[in-house]
Amino acid sequence: MNIYIDESGDLGWKLDKPNRHGGSSKFITITGVVISKDEEKFISRFIADIYKKYNLTPNIEKKGANFLPEHSSFITSQLANKIINKCDSFKIISITVNKSKVFDSLRKDKNIFYNYVLGLLLKPEIIQFKSAKIILDKRTIKVSHGESFPDYIKTEIWGNGLDIEISCHFLESTNNKMIWFADWYANFIWRNHEDNESSSYDQLKNLSKDKFTEKKLFF
Repeated sequence: MNIYIDESGDLGWKLDKPNRHGGSSKFITITGVVISKDEEKFISRFIADIYKKYNLTPNIEKKGANFLPEHSSFITSQLANKIINKCDSFKIISITVNKSKVFDSLRKDKNIFYNYVLGLLLKPEIIQFKSAKIILDKRTIKVSHGESFPDYIKTEIWGNGLDIEISCHFLESTNNKMIWFADWYANFIWRNHEDNESSSYDQLKNLSKDKFTEKKLFF
């Protein structure tokens, strides 16, 4: 099974100033899209339809943050007919952290913090499969601190005696539409917590748990 990962928010700790005005985000959201390789075509077609509707330039990445609330609402309203009803493997998984309540010890190293949160998101999913391929945006915030996540997640899974094949890959999001999709939903979920903008989030919550699961940390 393939799991595509992206995030919204940042790993800064300047929480005494407003986000976007000298301060850090209050929340960080990491979101994954779980899908089998042979069903990825449905997400690609879905993205093509969205690009056509909004007259977007083909093959140029449109970040989730650039969609207006009415856009994100429409996009999510189409999930059932365009993807969910056609893809048995498809699932959106997400974890959002309230950074103001994170332990001081976890704030010392951004890479350790990121790996810890991403591990909490992925471990319950990985253990359901015989093999898991994790694909992350090469530009993601943890890369500047060293690509240590592959070793971390393998230790967490294999250390518990689970013989699961695990591979991690860092790709340019500009060339991978599955990561585009993960970015969209990382932002749509994050903006609910950060900005109280729930146009997409409210619809996601109505999906069955086998299609959308969300964890909240330090809430």
